[in-house]
Amino acid sequence: MTRVLLSLALALVMGLNTATAQDAKKKDGPKKPAAAKKEKVKKAPLTEAQKAELAKKRAATMEKRFKALDKNGDGKLTLEELKGKAKKPEAAARAAKLLKAKDKDKDGALTLKEMTAKPERKKPAKKGGKKKGEKKPAKKPACEKKPAEKK
Repeated sequence: MTRVLLSLALALVMGLNTATAQDAKKKDGPKKPAAAKKEKVKKAPLTEAQKAELAKKRAATMEKRFKALDKNGDGKLTLEELKGKAKKPEAAARAAKLLKAKDKDKDGALTLKEMTAKPERKKPAKKGGKKKGEKKPAKKPACEKKPAEKK
């Protein structure tokens, strides 16, 4: 029993020594200039062929995931199928939110077409008639009120 305790104590001490030695190496390591840290490698933009290939892969992945979730094989995902074996209430809430957002025909189930459809973006409301470069009219101070009309 004492041999086991001594072995554990020795292993613990050895682990601490190596951890502190590694920390010291990290602190004393070569320092990079601030300008070198900010440099990022710029990636070339994707070509049309690459974009098409990426879209095909994403569609295939989405179809596989959809079929895996569709337990009864009817081509639709119900709320129960979306929840799956989720035990946390947050997961069930996310599934309900997804169903509400994506179910366009409001039948209570999602088809593959509804799942892969891009979300509709809300267009920002246009502000009244102001053109680009046009300044707002200056507001009059509250002390400069119009005189009351006399009858």
